[in-house]
Amino acid sequence: MTLAFALWLVPVAFAQPACQAPARRLLDHAFFRICYDSSLKAPVWTGYELRPEHLGHSARRPSSFRLDPSIEFPAASNADFRLAGFSRGHMVPAADLAWSEQGYRATFFLTNVVAQKQSVNAGVWRRLENAVRRIAASSDSVQVFTGPLFDSPVIDVIGPGRVAVPTHTYKVLLAVKGKRMIMFAAIVPNTANLAAPLPHFAVSVDEVERRSGLDFFSVLDDKKEELLEAAREFLLP
Repeated sequence: MTLAFALWLVPVAFAQPACQAPARRLLDHAFFRICYDSSLKAPVWTGYELRPEHLGHSARRPSSFRLDPSIEFPAASNADFRLAGFSRGHMVPAADLAWSEQGYRATFFLTNVVAQKQSVNAGVWRRLENAVRRIAASSDSVQVFTGPLFDSPVIDVIGPGRVAVPTHTYKVLLAVKGKRMIMFAAIVPNTANLAAPLPHFAVSVDEVERRSGLDFFSVLDDKKEELLEAAREFLLP
């Protein structure tokens, strides 16, 4: 068994952040997981594994986003985004699950989106998703966690369901190739017209943990700085 495969088989012990607050529920979908917060009506984190063989596939895009059939608690709806000035920004990218029709369609559940500025969604966020795929193409496996940050004492909301609008979104990666592991992390502001190159948004995993209150890859805590040091030679292009 490869290390990367072992990571995902024991996510609670190795890779997966906690999802234990009263308003939070862990949702298992085809090939990815979501920690969903019904008070925010947004995911706290999403996680999945990306391998080279998952890349380069295509699938027919569903006609619309839809409610997640696995939940019975308050959640976002399409009406919340209508005329709100925000896109429904995928946390697990649809393109990364295009190799599985079931997984691809599940990425269009509204539990997998946050309110994201369209210029971010179509700009730097798309470039970041492409960079993750480039990392995966040269790795055996990449564990990817993505989610929103709410760095404001007052959280903005949209729609009749009062869906929380994040101030930032993040990605945390653990790339495995043979016996080598490298970590990457980035935080992107949810503001219009970001023009900086991707390395401008690179941060430490500790920074994402501090601002999110989550703990990623907890059994590697004593190695995180070492793994980030190694990542500097692979700065996101």
